[in-house]
Amino acid sequence: MYNWKIALPALLLIAFGVVQGKVEFTVELTLYAAFYLAGLYKKEYALYLFALSFPFMTYRPLMFFLLVMIFLLPLDGVDRQRLKQVLTSKVFLASAFFILAVGITAVTSVGLKESIGQFVLYYIPSLLLLVVIMQMIHSRQVLYRFILCFVISGALISIYGLAQYFVLDSMPGKWVDRETNPLLDKRIYATFGNPNIFSQFLLLVLPLSFVLLYYVRDLKQKCLVFILFGLTALALLLTFSRGAWVAAAVAFLLLLLKVDRKLILTGIILLGIAVLFDLLPEVIKQRIATIAQPMEDSSWEYRINSWMSALAIIRDYWLTGIGMDTETFNRVYSDYQMPEVHVFHFHNLWIQWFVNGGILGISSLLYLYYRLVKTSVTIAANRLQKRLSLLGMGLLASMTAIAVAGLTEDVFHDYRVMMAFWLIAAVIGTIEIILRQERQENETA
Repeated sequence: MYNWKIALPALLLIAFGVVQGKVEFTVELTLYAAFYLAGLYKKEYALYLFALSFPFMTYRPLMFFLLVMIFLLPLDGVDRQRLKQVLTSKVFLASAFFILAVGITAVTSVGLKESIGQFVLYYIPSLLLLVVIMQMIHSRQVLYRFILCFVISGALISIYGLAQYFVLDSMPGKWVDRETNPLLDKRIYATFGNPNIFSQFLLLVLPLSFVLLYYVRDLKQKCLVFILFGLTALALLLTFSRGAWVAAAVAFLLLLLKVDRKLILTGIILLGIAVLFDLLPEVIKQRIATIAQPMEDSSWEYRINSWMSALAIIRDYWLTGIGMDTETFNRVYSDYQMPEVHVFHFHNLWIQWFVNGGILGISSLLYLYYRLVKTSVTIAANRLQKRLSLLGMGLLASMTAIAVAGLTEDVFHDYRVMMAFWLIAAVIGTIEIILRQERQENETA
């Protein structure tokens, strides 16, 4: 049992907030205290709360929650056997190699100070998050609840976005080409500040919410999960992010080939009926039409012109890249940019990482993706563990979706999307360990 002294930091946090006399600051510190006390009562509760509140948090509370979970881990003694399994897992090793490569590109960066700062603030915490989640999820029950909380968080942020859709009158023209999309005046972005970034987060959640429909057995739970899935899917639709729509289509085609092939035929029939009877809203038809004619849209011209500049940068910084921070990027890009093509990143994950990290950066990223995809495929192909196999397919679809979205966006540009990616990676690594444990137990039995 923990004594009262361990709970004292929570009271001090609240007291400090009250003394400051600022309501918002007091509320924030009270939230921290509640998170700490919940985790103190049961470590898994901190894990669940982190997954639930994830898309609503800014950088500071995210880091505080992560530090609390790190603090909680050794309170009952470190499970050395579990830690060894985590540190020797293929997912961790691939992740550690990627983070090491990022560190090397930071040290060799054009802007050393800025890139080191970016590395310390975002990439080291990402690796710590991976380890903490893999260490804390020690059973199938905790795994399921954690994934469910993550799916619920996606639905909650979707509700916020849907409410936003009905409140907004219009939005900035930079997010839509009004010449090719005259009917499109609203796109939802929730707390992410940008509809494309919001859609990237939803792409990681949506496949998992779908496979939970098959994972849960109770009818009430199925109804709940169906509502969660519907809310998330509708929010993704109303982001009007064409890249995300294409990514979701590819991911779900892959998913349904494994989970339920009949739904592919059902979807084709429903789509055919919608087109035949003109049931699709005009704004959606118009947006889909621009996917088939990308060169007529200004955003595509904008991207392609910026990619030409990227190739020139890669030619000069091909080995270790320029570094990954925005300030360094702006400094270097100004020497290579085409007239009137001003970008803060290249709207392509793979090109961006070649620019940021050179051969080393893109190779480490490709290897990380290879390892995550291969492990997901292995999980999905496990015929003896059908429920884990379903989760494996959902994880594979999430990785596929974000990889396809990465063809038109730098999906690591926003720290919450990047950390959601690491959250998914941690789940893949956790299932890898669970299957390895069970295989070893069967061999010794």
